[in-house]
Amino acid sequence: MNTEFEYFRAGQRMPDSQLLGVSNAERFFFFRIQTFHLTETHSHTSRRIIGSHAHNVFHIVFYTAANDRNSFLLNGVETESLPGMLVMTSPGVPHSFQAAMPGKTVYHELTFSLENASGAFCGDWNQLMTYYSGADNMLIPAVTLLDDSSMAIMDKHFCDLSILLKNLSGSMLPVFKGVMNMFEFLYSEVFMKKDLTRKDNALDNVKIFIEKHFNENLNLKDLGHRFFMSPEHLCRKYKETYGVSPLKYAIELKISTAKNMLLHSEQSIKEISGRLGFSDVYAFSQSFKKNTGIPPGKYRESGN
Repeated sequence: MNTEFEYFRAGQRMPDSQLLGVSNAERFFFFRIQTFHLTETHSHTSRRIIGSHAHNVFHIVFYTAANDRNSFLLNGVETESLPGMLVMTSPGVPHSFQAAMPGKTVYHELTFSLENASGAFCGDWNQLMTYYSGADNMLIPAVTLLDDSSMAIMDKHFCDLSILLKNLSGSMLPVFKGVMNMFEFLYSEVFMKKDLTRKDNALDNVKIFIEKHFNENLNLKDLGHRFFMSPEHLCRKYKETYGVSPLKYAIELKISTAKNMLLHSEQSIKEISGRLGFSDVYAFSQSFKKNTGIPPGKYRESGN
């Protein structure tokens, strides 16, 4: 590993920020920069198994190498590290940002925590940006690919922070202002505008995935891991957007498909049950009756 510049909190008695602190459940958490890396580079020559770790900090990682494509590990999923990719992890999310494939990764990284005498604030980026912006119902994607213009601005924010941290003169105020400027850019120019225009909205991707895999044994925990959201947050936001929970939507697709198969195929109820991912015929019959009012056999006989 080598870096153009690195800052570590360990052993430094710098004041924590009340300006960037948050109040949660009548407890105040101070903002604390833990580490900062500018142009951190990891390289190796062979494929390797990468391990991940999790801790009570927030990460902002920005991959910058223009000609290098590699991958990293996020929440158990190996993800391609494209140039211009912004990765934002919350406390407790397993990750490893280093190169997993032969070659190298180059990225900037800001790591910070929110702490008080009792411990760390372990909310997620959605909650944190809601506190900072005052806007409710935030949906911050864990991975965002920036366009060329946003890449240049994000790179400048990191470079500006590196200069401020290199030249500390007893006051952290310029540094905290620099961090706030970065947050303001992310909020106003990346997340708010991107949510209004992008076709690959995180929830749209969840919906598409369910439509492709509804006949499998889906659960909220696995969906949350795949799309880098807590199961509770995913379920709440999905229901707000589509009017139905993700698992309920999967059941609706199963039942709709079952109706078509019952009327237009000669497959037995047991075969249909298995193809739609139900554990057994009884579970299928119970679900079908609950959603249609009649058992699958009666539905087939009725012809409608």
